[in-house]
Amino acid sequence: MSNFSVNSKDHTWTVGAARSWALAELRRGGVECPDLTADLLVAHTLGWDRIRVLTHPEIPLAEDSRARLISAISRRIAGEPLQYLTGEQEFYRLAMHVTPSVLIPRPETEILVEKALELAAKPALSGGRFVDVGTGSGCIAIAVAHNLSTARVWAVDCSASALRVARQNALRHRIADRVCLVHGDLLECFPARPCFEFVLSNPPYVGSAESDNLPPEVRNHEPYEALFAGSSGLEVYGRLIPEAAPRLVSGGYLLIEVGAGQADAVASIAQRQGLAVAEMLKDLQGILRCLVLRKK
Repeated sequence: MSNFSVNSKDHTWTVGAARSWALAELRRGGVECPDLTADLLVAHTLGWDRIRVLTHPEIPLAEDSRARLISAISRRIAGEPLQYLTGEQEFYRLAMHVTPSVLIPRPETEILVEKALELAAKPALSGGRFVDVGTGSGCIAIAVAHNLSTARVWAVDCSASALRVARQNALRHRIADRVCLVHGDLLECFPARPCFEFVLSNPPYVGSAESDNLPPEVRNHEPYEALFAGSSGLEVYGRLIPEAAPRLVSGGYLLIEVGAGQADAVASIAQRQGLAVAEMLKDLQGILRCLVLRKK
């Protein structure tokens, strides 16, 4: 780290100087996207947006702001995800609050939301009932409710701390009255009869044997239970799909995210439960990432 000290008697450290220092430290630490990271951490420290950081470099920093910035830069260089430091990640054009209690929302999961909204536009499914299984930050459920005013949405998670984050996000986007948060394991708390037009899920799908293949900042900081699913990574699919099938109405959809190389295995589980593979959607890297399964 820099030899700049929180106890420095230099009172001329400005926003611009702080940004330059942060950028140099991040570059030295080998952090990805150091310019953006420096801007966002300075902005977060001050409670500003990035534009204000760039347009007001002359404003001096208070001593407590310096200390917070130094701590944040140190933690980022040590591998802590930027999103946990700022407490925020954008998902489907919505700012989501995140903490280490929840998985950081990723762009690949937006594919699932996009497809669900497209399918929900069909007259037979409009105004449908949605359940987001393993909701975490609530990003899927909230994005659906925010973009589809007629939707009735349930968001389920076995983690009470994750549900507290989801509630914050629902309140933030003013749809808390249309997203029902449920503390439970998968779909066991719902009756095993047709009650949903859509079941959506980004479940844990990393096999425990693959742990060493994950980036350290993911493996060491994101919640274990949101990442790993047994030795093969298929364990949750083997429970979720048999629970989802009887709870879907005829013609209803299960949209589920899968890991690289898992699509065929998950499709086989679904077909044994009477669900047909309607589509397999690829992410921007060309990896099959979302299965669209339909109840016959």
